[in-house]
Amino acid sequence: MNPRISAFGASQSRRFAAVTVLAAGLCAASCRTQQPAVAAAPQNPASNSGAVGCLGRIEPGTGVVRIAARSLSGQPSIVGRLFKHEGDIVRTGEILGELDSVRQLDAAARQAEARTEVARRRLAQVQAGAKPSEVAAQEAEVERRRLDLDNATEEHRRHASLGDNVTASQLDALKLRVDSAQHALEAAKQTLAALTEVRPIDVELARAELDEAVRNETRARAEHEASILRSPIDGRVLKIYAWPSERVADDGVMELAPLAPMYVVAEVAESDISRVNVGQRATISAEALAQPVQGRVEQIGAKVLQNQLVRADPVNFSDGRVVNVRIKVDDSQSVANLINLRVNVILLP
Repeated sequence: MNPRISAFGASQSRRFAAVTVLAAGLCAASCRTQQPAVAAAPQNPASNSGAVGCLGRIEPGTGVVRIAARSLSGQPSIVGRLFKHEGDIVRTGEILGELDSVRQLDAAARQAEARTEVARRRLAQVQAGAKPSEVAAQEAEVERRRLDLDNATEEHRRHASLGDNVTASQLDALKLRVDSAQHALEAAKQTLAALTEVRPIDVELARAELDEAVRNETRARAEHEASILRSPIDGRVLKIYAWPSERVADDGVMELAPLAPMYVVAEVAESDISRVNVGQRATISAEALAQPVQGRVEQIGAKVLQNQLVRADPVNFSDGRVVNVRIKVDDSQSVANLINLRVNVILLP
């Protein structure tokens, strides 16, 4: 055999053996580096214990309230004064601020009130009839006209008894005087009746004018009240969106949150919702909390929604399907200043 060929074959055999040994070493090293990672994989305590783990967010029980402002005659609402600042505690009915139209609307309300008072007195006047002094004066006029008629009648009677000593023209003149006195007396009586009579139609008209004035006053008072911003709840001012001299936009004037109760809205995966029940205890934790707080499931949503707290995997659409579960926090004060905080929730079995 050619010694050169033999040497070349031996060399190739040595190289193949070296490559084989190196590949075996790399495989062993790879196995050693990967094996601990598999052994050290963390276990889900929720799956081991039957509990359900998920994420949630803190929110006030009745939700955040935004204080809006109504425009006047189509004009934009502008904040006049604010009496509260962010972080202040407010009570139901407490004045939070005023719009710049408050003085104008207050003047309109006072004017409407004055008109109502005028209409009310007008009705009373109509119902009472004429003044006593006017009635007394007219009664005296009736009595005077009656005396004139009596005198004229008596004089005509005396002249008529004289027979031929009185001319026909004289009797006619005296008769005309009697008739005139009679007509004057009737007119005085009618005037007296008109003074003392209260016509229903006059009363109805005066009452209708009063009703209209009252409605106008009510509307003016309502517009004035709408320019005063009051708190509808006991809560805390979270954020102010419109400061004095600024126009009120779609966000309103300010945002309020109730002090209690506080809730955690947990997003439970649809595959786990069958293990959640009303009354179930829950543990809530987060880095912002000094220690975990406890709660109890109060409501389970009836609709499967899209995940809001964790970005869904675009490859696996089921990652985003969750059911909202409302958990009432036992100690609302501990989370009252952490609205919208993302928390970890463990629903205990």
